[in-house]
Amino acid sequence: MRTLTDIQLRLLKEEFPATSHSGDEDIERYFELRRTGRQASALALYRGRISRKYPDPARRELLLRYYRSRDPRYGELYRDSLAELADRLIKRTYGIIDTLTREIDSVDMGDAYSVIKLAEGLLSVISPDRNVAIAFTERYARYARLLGYRERQAHDAAELIRLYVTETIASVEELKKEREERRKERARARVGAARGPARQGFDLSRVVFSPEEIGRITIPDTVTRTEDKVIAYCAKYWGSVNNPAFEKAVFLYSRKYHTSHSDIFQAIKNGVTHGWKDEEILNAVLANVVTGYYYSISGDRYLQTAWARYRAASGQARGAPSQPSVPLLPVPPLPVPLPSAPLPTGPVAAKAKPRPKTRAGKAARASGNSRRRAAPGREKPGVAAKRSVPNTFRPEPARGPFTPNSVSDMIRKLTGKSYAVYKDLFFQNIRPSIRSVLAEAGGKDTPFGSRQNSAEQIIYDYLFSHWNNPYQQWEKSDEREKTRTLGYRMDGLEPIIARWIRDAS
Repeated sequence: MRTLTDIQLRLLKEEFPATSHSGDEDIERYFELRRTGRQASALALYRGRISRKYPDPARRELLLRYYRSRDPRYGELYRDSLAELADRLIKRTYGIIDTLTREIDSVDMGDAYSVIKLAEGLLSVISPDRNVAIAFTERYARYARLLGYRERQAHDAAELIRLYVTETIASVEELKKEREERRKERARARVGAARGPARQGFDLSRVVFSPEEIGRITIPDTVTRTEDKVIAYCAKYWGSVNNPAFEKAVFLYSRKYHTSHSDIFQAIKNGVTHGWKDEEILNAVLANVVTGYYYSISGDRYLQTAWARYRAASGQARGAPSQPSVPLLPVPPLPVPLPSAPLPTGPVAAKAKPRPKTRAGKAARASGNSRRRAAPGREKPGVAAKRSVPNTFRPEPARGPFTPNSVSDMIRKLTGKSYAVYKDLFFQNIRPSIRSVLAEAGGKDTPFGSRQNSAEQIIYDYLFSHWNNPYQQWEKSDEREKTRTLGYRMDGLEPIIARWIRDAS
């Protein structure tokens, strides 16, 4: 009976953890699986680890028979088989160490090509999984140290595989970077060849505009009122929307001096070519003239009236462009800017119906200047009434200051903020405030009565329809009389809004 050395036992324990000097756990498990009826698992174990450890079929069959019959000869046969397994294992370990370390002494770590060639060759024979390859080479470096055979070379091979897989070899990484740069350079060259020769950028500093050209593009600095600027631009560009030379000149001027002249021209051209209404084109120009928030009912009315006077004086049909001309043909003088009279308040304002908002407000509300008005000229009423100036407007008589009184304006006034809340947010929570104020104004309704519900709905509908109406007057409205008829005295809307502000805060 052969005996095993300490080195053989350690190698056997490393490669076959279930094997010991006293017995084989795999044989015991094989019979346990068969006893419990797990024939498939028992067959897989037999064809796997048991066949690899005991490759001789006759000896393997005899070993299993002795174990099952508890024959005393099992121990001697098992130790002889274990010694043969150890001999084969040590021989295979020497061969693997030789394979791993065959060229490690000749490789130059500074030569990226030789490093890549050796590392890829070892990885191809070890495992396609590179992390498994690291563990494999480190295990055989331990075996080499245990056997005392090519210990340094095995360690160097394991370190090479580890550095290569983790991409920490300086020479290899530099080579990879060089290859990547060359690849990118070739890609850029292919793209450049496909695009053809590079175009030189256009130098705007070389573009020079004469005073006459600047005069055709810009409007006088004396035109300061927003609405007058809109009319001036429309009068200047309207007749040249079909002139490509003038369009390019405006574009270059805008690009060079960073102005909005080209945007204004395109707004007019787009509106004219698509058959927009005059007020829609004016709104599009207004949106490019102003910056920030801007909305003025009186300004919108002034803009529409002034443009209508200008079109009537110039003899052009609505929406029809005049013939293109550079320089522009002489046109009738623009309307003289007039002071915007404040809107009336009090009893007179109650009778005056506001002009319906056009879509001009939508474009103008996206941007805004503070309301600028030309200083009103002071003339005696008699002289102003007799004077006849062509293409101008007669100033309206001076009236008291107008204070917007819409529901949103009332909220701003009561909260002290310069902005209004969202309409949807307000009407989501206003009904409880209406009911509370109604209860204080006319007492609670009967359990089955609908008086308070009707009054609540009347007030709610009034608030909703007058959210943006600056001329609303609850005191003189029919809704106030209806609520009074239902038995509720509501002299103003402020208590409801104040209650909503208190509840919301």
